Amino acid sequence: MGDNLYFEDLGEAEDSSDLDLAELEEFEVGVEKNVTKDGGVKKEVKTKGNGHRRPEKGDKVFVHYVGTLLDGTKFDSSRDRGDPFTFELGEGRVIKGWDEGVATMAKGEVAVLTCEPQYAYGDRGAGPTIPPNSTLKFEVELLSWQSTKDLNGDGGVIKTVLQDGESWEQPKPEDEVRVEYKVYYNKELVLSSPEGGVEFCSKDPPSGVLPAFASCVTSMKKGERSKVSIGPEYGFGDQGLPEKGVPPGARLKADLTLVGWKTVKVLEGNIRVKMLEEKEGYQKPNEGSKVAVDLVGSLEDGTVFDDRKGHAFVTDDEQVVKGLDKVVMELKKGEKCLATIPPEHGYGDEGGECGGRAVPSAATLSYEVTLVDFENAKEAYEMDAAEMMEAALAFKEKGNAYFKKRNYEMAVSKYSKAVKYLEFDSKYTEDEKAEARKVKSACWNNEAQCGLKTKDFLAARKACDKVLKQDSQNIKALYRRAQTFIGTNDFIEAKRDLGNALAVDPDCKEAKLEMRRLAKLQQQRDAKEKKLYANMFEKLSKMEANDPKATPAPAAASEECKKGCCAPAEEEPQAKGCCDEGCCS
Repeated sequence: MGDNLYFEDLGEAEDSSDLDLAELEEFEVGVEKNVTKDGGVKKEVKTKGNGHRRPEKGDKVFVHYVGTLLDGTKFDSSRDRGDPFTFELGEGRVIKGWDEGVATMAKGEVAVLTCEPQYAYGDRGAGPTIPPNSTLKFEVELLSWQSTKDLNGDGGVIKTVLQDGESWEQPKPEDEVRVEYKVYYNKELVLSSPEGGVEFCSKDPPSGVLPAFASCVTSMKKGERSKVSIGPEYGFGDQGLPEKGVPPGARLKADLTLVGWKTVKVLEGNIRVKMLEEKEGYQKPNEGSKVAVDLVGSLEDGTVFDDRKGHAFVTDDEQVVKGLDKVVMELKKGEKCLATIPPEHGYGDEGGECGGRAVPSAATLSYEVTLVDFENAKEAYEMDAAEMMEAALAFKEKGNAYFKKRNYEMAVSKYSKAVKYLEFDSKYTEDEKAEARKVKSACWNNEAQCGLKTKDFLAARKACDKVLKQDSQNIKALYRRAQTFIGTNDFIEAKRDLGNALAVDPDCKEAKLEMRRLAKLQQQRDAKEKKLYANMFEKLSKMEANDPKATPAPAAASEECKKGCCAPAEEEPQAKGCCDEGCCS
């Protein structure tokens, strides 16, 4: 049918339907339904196809068909010729009704497509057998298709699926894939993978892997085999491969199979976790879980510094380095991974010791970890009121302990955890709710103090806001929020909060001292601004004096200035206060 008049190139097909998969699945056997919104193409399924996959634009489809007029007159049939018809879907190589209708079909499906003139040959008809303005019927069987994709949009890597892969999953750019390949030039094999294939990360492929393969793998499924046409910029480039007879700028063909891949996760921005063994399910350790792991820790040079079986610890409790904590909480029972942990999540710039073995400063760690077993800590919603309060107080005390050790990040983490246990207060009596509010206020105030210590004034302010939302006269929150405003030079807001604190407790010594400090800071800023503006006006005056185009002042004004009215006033002496006596130092 390739040369048949009825299927000449009719130009680019317009997309007049917006069907999604759910709509495609509504086509029932024996029921005619619209394919396009305007009803110009209808479909009646005769034999249901296999699965839910449909061909996409650009795919090479293989069909059998029988075409008839509405009165039943047959004008063409691939079955009569015994030769399936092939075309590229959605590229305007066939009538619009076919591009629309075949796109809704599954492999093996047989359907009747009814195409009105605007989706067939319009008012010109086609040859002697199809009159102008004819509505046509086609019984179409979708035999198969090859998915062909221009992956980079420049013709450099064109992939055609030869064998479908498993499931629907595809590797992500950071995953480590394993592929087998054969590369040909002029039908001669010039390069092939070793037995078992090669592994690489498509995001950062090694020099021995053709760039085309990195482009392909994230569009493939496990077990998929594809034919790849490779432009020189994605192959051997301008160098070619002289020892194999491949000239510079050569276009290549390749047979590529995605054997599989290992999932790679990136935690905290730079902890790389490559999964070696994955398990089904979803449950993972939470904060406070009791876990048991097999682990081997080594340095970049291969030196082993940690090798333990069944090592037990509690997560998120600083019993192991922070990076290892994060990794373990990403594993399911029985899973095994290889984690690369940078210094800031390991032993830091100072280095440390593990089981008597030294870990050097700024060391990147490699851990092979298997999660043998774990027991999750109870979540708040699983506890009764007494258990929630007990857990909250325990985390608050842990936060206090970290605060005393100046580990403010961990302290904030524990205070936040404590508050989470008190959020489900529907189980509490009124007295218990009041007690919970006190504990939450204490935790938020402590979070604010951590923020002040680390000069994270905005985080500290947010913590104070939470306290004041439930207790507008909490003097500690007012005082600390004022300190955050001083830290960001918002002196008006700071003065307001200190004033409110003193209104609650006029004898608050800390608020009085902070108010005096604020007055001094305000005075210093005012003096600095005054000096800045004085310098600015002095420069402007000099510029005007040196400007020959400047307009001279009227004589009357000049006489007035001689009287001294425009001279700068002498500064009044400042009265000495307690700050000048040193009492606030």
